[in-house]
Amino acid sequence: MRLAFIILLAVVLPAAAHGQSTGVPDSSAVDTTRTDTARTKKDTTRTSGGIDTLVAYTSTDSIVYDMKSRVMTLYNKGTINYRDMALDADRIDVNWNTSILNAFGIPDTTDSTHQKLQGMPVMKDGPETYHGKELAYDFKSKRGKIVVANTTIDKGYYHGEAIKKVEKDVLFVEDGRYTTCDAPEPHYYFFSPKMKVVPGDKIVAEPVYLYIADVPIFALPFGVFPNQRGRRSGIIAPAYGEDGQRGKYLTHLGYYWAMSDYTDINFLTDLYSKGGWAARSKLQYALRYDFSGSLSLDYKKLHTGEQNDPLRTEEESYQVHILHSQEINPATHLSSDFTFSSNNAYQTTNDINQVLNQNITSNATLAHSFDENNSVTLGISRNQYLQNGNTTTVLPSLSFNHGATYPFRWGKKIDSEENLPWYQMITLGYSASMDNTIAKNSVTVDSVKTTVGGRDTIGNVSDYSKTRQQDINQSASVNFAPKVGYFTIAPFLNFSDSRTFITSDIPQLDRTDSSVETLNSRSATRFGNLSSGISTSTKLYGIVQPGLLGIAALRHTLTPRLTLSYNKRLYGGDPAQGQAIANFSLGNVFEMKTASPGPEEEGKEGSKIQLMTINAGINYNFSADSLRFSELTTNYYTKIGSLLDVSGDASFNLYKLQEINPYSYRVVNKFLLSEGKLARLTSFHLGLSTSFSGTRKSSAQAPQDTSVRRQNITGMSYNPYEQEDPDFSIPWQLSFAFNYYETKVPPYPTRSVNMNAHMELNLTENWKVSLQTNYDVLTKEFLAPQINVSRDLHCWIMNFTWVPIGDHRYYQLEIRVKAPQLRDLKITKTGSENGIY
Repeated sequence: MRLAFIILLAVVLPAAAHGQSTGVPDSSAVDTTRTDTARTKKDTTRTSGGIDTLVAYTSTDSIVYDMKSRVMTLYNKGTINYRDMALDADRIDVNWNTSILNAFGIPDTTDSTHQKLQGMPVMKDGPETYHGKELAYDFKSKRGKIVVANTTIDKGYYHGEAIKKVEKDVLFVEDGRYTTCDAPEPHYYFFSPKMKVVPGDKIVAEPVYLYIADVPIFALPFGVFPNQRGRRSGIIAPAYGEDGQRGKYLTHLGYYWAMSDYTDINFLTDLYSKGGWAARSKLQYALRYDFSGSLSLDYKKLHTGEQNDPLRTEEESYQVHILHSQEINPATHLSSDFTFSSNNAYQTTNDINQVLNQNITSNATLAHSFDENNSVTLGISRNQYLQNGNTTTVLPSLSFNHGATYPFRWGKKIDSEENLPWYQMITLGYSASMDNTIAKNSVTVDSVKTTVGGRDTIGNVSDYSKTRQQDINQSASVNFAPKVGYFTIAPFLNFSDSRTFITSDIPQLDRTDSSVETLNSRSATRFGNLSSGISTSTKLYGIVQPGLLGIAALRHTLTPRLTLSYNKRLYGGDPAQGQAIANFSLGNVFEMKTASPGPEEEGKEGSKIQLMTINAGINYNFSADSLRFSELTTNYYTKIGSLLDVSGDASFNLYKLQEINPYSYRVVNKFLLSEGKLARLTSFHLGLSTSFSGTRKSSAQAPQDTSVRRQNITGMSYNPYEQEDPDFSIPWQLSFAFNYYETKVPPYPTRSVNMNAHMELNLTENWKVSLQTNYDVLTKEFLAPQINVSRDLHCWIMNFTWVPIGDHRYYQLEIRVKAPQLRDLKITKTGSENGIY
């Protein structure tokens, strides 16, 4: 009815219809000229190829419709919506006969030069946005042309004298310019007189020129650039540099292959002109909710100097990393994290965290739970010590655990444990384990006779001892924890059985001929232990309400616990020997509650603050003939507001220390209290840590993850550039830690004092400096200091990393484009005195 009324006004009064909005359906389906007085008139508006769906349009000024030419004109902020296309312009002409739309801006009346236009066309077609001086669009063919145009596709900006849309997903750009910089005058761009853009696929251009600050840098006869979202196969651009030891080099040269939605792999290599090479590969796989994992291989063969150079060095290293996690079913889970490496693998890297590693721990476990309280775990593990090459491997370990059950509840579900008979509080538990451990330790055999050049010499050789150990353990427990008044009473009974079988191969010197022979030994032991006892605990509270300085109350919670236990070895060793031990521990918690806010915040309570916790414990052995008291151990923690964390521990011995000679001491059965002293400090640790940061700028946002990343139903995520851009929105950050360790056990007391600090500071809105270091106070040495300088260059970013001292000092300067699709567009310079990259 609204449409018919507008048409009637257009026929009777050929003036503008102000402020109207409407929708025009398919012209082939609606006869806009038919009236009651002209039913037999020929329908001249019906065409064979009309618009196939509704077109909605509005205007803030007027809409003029010419009945004869069937041309509609929208004046002042006109809008048209058709399917996924939305258009805004100050002047829009639509010819319903040809289904062609034309849009353009109108002269800006405030411009005295009469050159500027206002309300120029802005068209959104799906995810793409087009800006231009003039625009033409064919509703039938879905083709269009934009004059002096700009468009945004996948966070990339295209500018051209003309952009033609010849197909749904094909654009031709004349004198095209592509960049990811959103500045009015982009800091860099690629220019080509002819450019073809296929959104979500590729860009083809010939020739191609790279401009930085409007200065041409280099040219290519043609270029094909990927324009895809998510993971995609392709060549990984290398970094180029030069080093005094290894000469010119290419690093990270390789190929990334997105094999499927579930798997990808990369191949990388480093090449040095003066010697050496390295190869790496990483395979990743994932199926969301089921499994994920990776396999990484790394091999390096590096050398410096010529073949006959006496100072020539050679380094060969490898590393294999296997990672897998799988949810087989809700009750069964498999996880593994294995690393196999040569001992020198972490000495041929500039990663400070890897250099500081002293051992590699690998493990894999298969866990299955059933019947709620039962679980079985099968595992293997390996520990490799990089300093000496020793390894310890557990292959396999098998354990079974039956959680606490209530045998006298007869399977009944208990909603509340109050008023239950005592026997229904009894719980049973059982566990068993089996381990097969293989240890390989390096040993040195002295005074070995060897023959070199026909002559006998005496020297030393290194070999490895091998120990294979099988352990079988099982334990059963009965526990009972009723509450009697203010006390919790918990009697317990435990039984354990342990069996150990050891086979050792130890290299030894044969004195008869000074050769090395292997001595084999076997042993087997079995122990059975029974322990029983009772534990009791309670809580005591002390409260003070000073009502001063905004303090509503102070509370001290005291938790004493006393445990009496008796352990007896039933078999294996001396069955008659038993051991009665008393353990006493005391926990202290100090808390404060602030006063409630004023009447303007009625209903709100004051805040609770934990001031300090102090714990202490000591044992007394009734069965020992002397030195019955163990050391007194204490630990403490407090937090001074939000500024400082203080923690530490200490151990004290109650007995006197007697000197045998300057190199030997012993503890005698005489209390220090007899000499006027309570205890002797044996170890002490104090840790202080704090962190501060400035307030995040409200107008700034944290940096977006600009890595190439894709996640889909597979759960696969690819990120070849793991370094994240610095956060310039936080003006400064500072964290500091201090640790003091001391043992006072003669004749060789030890002490260590170290500090570590991390600082980040924004010198300006675009400059950030960060420093992290460790400092040994006693040796007065800095350990692995690292300096990072970052500069936000709008669409570029500069990162400079420098380790100024130490065996692994190096530097790296990188300037690269922020946009993930062009992160290979970068300049990198790296240097290291020992040739490590």
